[in-house]
Amino acid sequence: MSSDPLFSTPGEENSLYLELTDGIPGAIFQYILHPDGTDQLSYISRGCVDLWEIEAAELKRDPGPLWEMILPEDVEGLARSIRGSAETMTFWRHEWRIKPASGVVKWLSGTGTPKQRENGDICWNSVIIDVTRERQTQEALDSFFDQRMTMNAMVDFEGKFVRVNGLWETKLGYRRDELEGEVFIEFVHPEDREKTLGEAGRVVENSEGSSEFENRYRHKDGSYRWLSWSSVTSPEAGLIYAVAIDVTEARIADDKLRQAATVFQSTVEGVMISDLDNRIIEVNDAFFQITGYTEEEAIGKTPDLLDSGKHDPSFFNAIWQSVRENGHWRGEIWSRRKDGSVFPELLTISTILNKDEPVGYVTVFSDISTLKAHQEKLDYLAHHDPLTGLPNRLLFNSRLQQSIRLSERTGRSIAVLFIDIDRFKNINDSMGHPTGDELLKHVAARLREQLRASDTAARLGGDEFVVLLEDIEGAEHAGQVADTLMKAFKKTFAMDGVEIGVTVSMGISLFPQDSNDAAELLADADAAMYQAKENGRNTYAFYSSESTARALEYVFFENALRRAVSDNQLFLEYQPQFDLEPGKLTGMEALIRWQHPDKGLITPDRFIPIAEQNGTIRNIGQWVLQTACHQGKAWLDAGLDIGRISINVAASQFHDENFLAEVLAIVDESGLPPEHLELELTESSFMHQPERAIPKLHALRERNITIAIDDFGTGFSSLSYLKRLPIDKLKIDRSFVMDLPDDEEDKAIVRAIIGLGKTLKLKTIAEGVETEAQVAFFKQAKCDAQGFYFSRPLGTDAMDAFLRSPQTTTL
Repeated sequence: MSSDPLFSTPGEENSLYLELTDGIPGAIFQYILHPDGTDQLSYISRGCVDLWEIEAAELKRDPGPLWEMILPEDVEGLARSIRGSAETMTFWRHEWRIKPASGVVKWLSGTGTPKQRENGDICWNSVIIDVTRERQTQEALDSFFDQRMTMNAMVDFEGKFVRVNGLWETKLGYRRDELEGEVFIEFVHPEDREKTLGEAGRVVENSEGSSEFENRYRHKDGSYRWLSWSSVTSPEAGLIYAVAIDVTEARIADDKLRQAATVFQSTVEGVMISDLDNRIIEVNDAFFQITGYTEEEAIGKTPDLLDSGKHDPSFFNAIWQSVRENGHWRGEIWSRRKDGSVFPELLTISTILNKDEPVGYVTVFSDISTLKAHQEKLDYLAHHDPLTGLPNRLLFNSRLQQSIRLSERTGRSIAVLFIDIDRFKNINDSMGHPTGDELLKHVAARLREQLRASDTAARLGGDEFVVLLEDIEGAEHAGQVADTLMKAFKKTFAMDGVEIGVTVSMGISLFPQDSNDAAELLADADAAMYQAKENGRNTYAFYSSESTARALEYVFFENALRRAVSDNQLFLEYQPQFDLEPGKLTGMEALIRWQHPDKGLITPDRFIPIAEQNGTIRNIGQWVLQTACHQGKAWLDAGLDIGRISINVAASQFHDENFLAEVLAIVDESGLPPEHLELELTESSFMHQPERAIPKLHALRERNITIAIDDFGTGFSSLSYLKRLPIDKLKIDRSFVMDLPDDEEDKAIVRAIIGLGKTLKLKTIAEGVETEAQVAFFKQAKCDAQGFYFSRPLGTDAMDAFLRSPQTTTL
């Protein structure tokens, strides 16, 4: 124990001191920081057991466990506060969180005064207490203050807004930072400022809560809204706590009632007019419709006729006090119909004045049972996906957090399955969004069918679903569920007489193996899903660091692609195409390349699929078309024979409603004669909905633009539709070419495609030709070709030289 007098009181005095310190809630101790950075505890009271759940003797031997139980995000802050106190020798105060052996997170608050010893040690005689309940209470109060049912405000005694909640922006248009720190009276209508200041002064001076008080506040747009206030004062804090509701509509309604009492029969709200003794003298038809009482049954009675029994006398006394003092009261109340049923109503009672003298009261009320039901429905919609009825992200996160807390106690595992429909965008583009939405409903229903009642399936948005598996034994159980879901999705979906087949990619993360944080578990499952897609789709993968890396790469591409066009990072290369019979150049294919400033050259197979998913393919496609057309025009102006420039068009780009107009506008603007342009489309671009595609193709053909089907034979073409399509060329995919002429099956397929082209009077061209034997094969078959045998893709300058050399443009 230290020789410091505070901890060396002799005899009974020391015993009494220890008894006192050990009896005080919290921990009283001396903390020593040595010059070499190590620390120790020279004294600590028994209160440490309640705080840290460790005996004092253990902590005196080694304070290390105290640091180990601090939440990682709080460690640096605590250390920094101790160093700061040591460096400046100033009073130390700090709050932090710990997670002791019980697993319950606690908030601790510590104070202490530093003192330096001759040997360089710095000592703090400190007190640490558990402030968890206070922090929870403060968080609850903050949550209550920020609820959006009323306009809440704190105002200091100088009249400045200290704090307002978010409803102020909804009602008056001001952001919080535009109000907080400003004098509230500046926002009050000039005609209401005197009475407002008087009311504020009365509340401050008498420390009384205000009765219902109304004034007008300026909206940000310059108009004024009527607000009804209630407030209380805290002299100790120097604050007025005020609550307001917007009663503008009620004021307008009251004015109209006073001005047009003769038309009250037409309103859907129930209306009662009563005398100063509150005897009913007139009711409207809606009164009967709402309450069931006829005019004869109500006249001469008091509103007690409708008393539900749910409110005590003090409630009604407060209402009538407000009516007498303010001329009106407005609020919700429970009433009873003639048949005995109880219902909620929105009620307004106003004093009827005749030359400023009260002559009676008008009561307007409406049955808000439907409104209450709508509120319940809105609450449901706030937590569920409106399309599928599944829980949404908000509700899923809440259930995941609850499940984590439960599993921390039970020791059981949790699995999160992130599910994405493969190539869902192609379905939307080719078959339309209504069909896509209907498919999402079927997917949601199938998920429900395969899961336990204790599991949760949710839709996060788009084609992304997520499943929470609670109370499982581990990865094997999660894998079994994933297998079950994969099998379930092998069955097609029947919609409007059409069978649609889809596959899904799933990523799986596990608690506690991968993380004990809800957000991280979801992110890990998302990363694993991208790994499943990288593995070929239609499969699932468990989370790994590689999954995260691939997900990050996807995010990088998604963001970088949006800058690629504007920052001039894209460029084109051109690959020559030849008619082998005369051995003459017939055109070239424009191929996009991406030179990223940090990543270097990025090939199209890495970024085009992402561009199609995030929608940037449209801008990229426009850039390719503009660049290629302008370059083609430049070559023609230079007297060079370019044949046709062939440009690839993505399916989503083709289905854009502005595609045709954009193509024709670019061609006209560039000056390139249309007969020198060829557009390559994949089979999926028009085979899902050929009736929508055919008019576009005809319009392009009418402008002498050539249409080619790219990668022919790899899709799912319908020959009945193929003969109707206004196309000019079939492009044989390189996968059928690479093993020619040795592979007999590929040879048969290629000959069939060439024969089909001749029958339909279409030209054919093979891509990926690399050997002399392949050249001989396609020359004999009278099929055009392109590939490395003739030339690799060339940059603009190299292609220019190629076009100017007779030796390269003929074979």
